[in-house]
Amino acid sequence: MTDSAAPRRFGLLLLAAALTIGPLACQQSTVRIEADNPEMSAYLNMVLPARIKILSWSRPISLDGDGTPDVLEVMLAAYDAFDDETKVVGNFQFELQTRRISDSIGSRVAFWSVEMTNAHTMREYLDQPTGFYRFPLKFVNGPLEPGRYLLTVWLQLPTGQRLADEYEFDYDGSSVSSPRAG
Repeated sequence: MTDSAAPRRFGLLLLAAALTIGPLACQQSTVRIEADNPEMSAYLNMVLPARIKILSWSRPISLDGDGTPDVLEVMLAAYDAFDDETKVVGNFQFELQTRRISDSIGSRVAFWSVEMTNAHTMREYLDQPTGFYRFPLKFVNGPLEPGRYLLTVWLQLPTGQRLADEYEFDYDGSSVSSPRAG
């Protein structure tokens, strides 16, 4: 291959990626991307998230500003194969469980699902100042009680790959702050 063919080939690869990923904006999250072309598969493996990380900034907050923990604000980062921050497309599932030192399995407190399959939902959850994702997850069964908790987040990618991370935290029952400005 000559040097002049490399930019053309890369351009075709980007076009193929756009044509493959672009329809996700109009599809449900059950769509799977399968790259039969080894170059396309390698490209997707480079740009789609390879891991997710729940950040320690995640915490219970008060949506109304009255100090009552009625929302769990989850801050999350997604990293590609080069460990650079990357955009996300897929279906997030969040599970919050109580945790006692003697328990190997906790009791479910809450479960949320967030589909991120188009530019609108990406903008809704992307925290522009930080480049991380902010998910304000409302408690539907009343405010968070004091205790030790385990938050698990799963991301189902359109390729079928599933990523996960866990984060443990304590809530002592004290008044909580309002959401971060962003």
